[in-house]
Amino acid sequence: MDTLKPAKKKNSFRTSVSRDLGVIIAAVLIAIFFTITSPVFLTAYNFFNLLRQTAQLGIIAMAMTMLIVSGEFDLSVGAIYAVTGVVAGILIKNLGVDIWIAALIGFLAALVLGFINGTLISATGINSFIGTLSTMMIFRGIAMVLSQGQPISFLQDSFFFDAFGRAELFGTIPVQVFWLIAWGGLAFYVLHRTAFGVKVFASGDNRLAAELSGIKTMRIKRICFMLTAAAAGLSSLISLAFLKTVTPTQGSGIELEAIAAGVIGGTSMSGGVGSILGTFIGTFIMAEVRTGLVLMGTDAYVQDAFVGLVIALAVIINVRISSSKGRS
Repeated sequence: MDTLKPAKKKNSFRTSVSRDLGVIIAAVLIAIFFTITSPVFLTAYNFFNLLRQTAQLGIIAMAMTMLIVSGEFDLSVGAIYAVTGVVAGILIKNLGVDIWIAALIGFLAALVLGFINGTLISATGINSFIGTLSTMMIFRGIAMVLSQGQPISFLQDSFFFDAFGRAELFGTIPVQVFWLIAWGGLAFYVLHRTAFGVKVFASGDNRLAAELSGIKTMRIKRICFMLTAAAAGLSSLISLAFLKTVTPTQGSGIELEAIAAGVIGGTSMSGGVGSILGTFIGTFIMAEVRTGLVLMGTDAYVQDAFVGLVIALAVIINVRISSSKGRS
């Protein structure tokens, strides 16, 4: 039995590397295609623009990956994204609260909503898909009521706007890229280099076995829900800083895009398998496709169809490469 454990661990590592390699190959092929159709695609400006577009979705998607690996889903992240911005917006615009304090309170509100999600799922045992579908509607309703269904805009100047959304590092790199890389590095370390990450994989792979080994799986899942909410809160603040406006409808559909990015990156919908790097590349692929189609002058009404097609192709390539590597 002892001789089998290292072999199993080695095979698991090879499979993970194969998945990431498959996603990277897909991203490179897509980049080559769009570079041929539009030379503007392969420029430094467009590259950083892609990363800027990727930032908010990428931050949420990488946190969502941890949650999916633990065996759960969160369909309410888009609504949490909206509530965070609306709470901060009302405090700033209507109550005159300092923007930094308002942003902190909005972020804390996101953590509270994440805790509610985690507690709901762990206390009742209901399927997280259904549970967070209900909280999605509740949280979205809260955002609508608080804002009266109206957008909130900001005219004042503050270093906050530069720090979170408008500054360009070294005069070239959007500050959103910094937040994306910082969050990605943190997520990678937590999931792949800590004991907590091991417990996340164990909880999603075989919950019963994990509990028998002493892992408090419900506690792990609750923390993952809070991390996902934290990602939604951070992304909302980045959006607020960049656009200088928030709306109660913002973030609609971002939960599905986050799940799709994770799946493209090799995350298993059944839990226990996933990669932060894979999800990062998966998010980048989605931005590649949308930007490439815009540069090609594709009709906006058919862009989503093309995005879905390329996502399916990327997943097929990923699965095929993983399968062939696994057999070898």
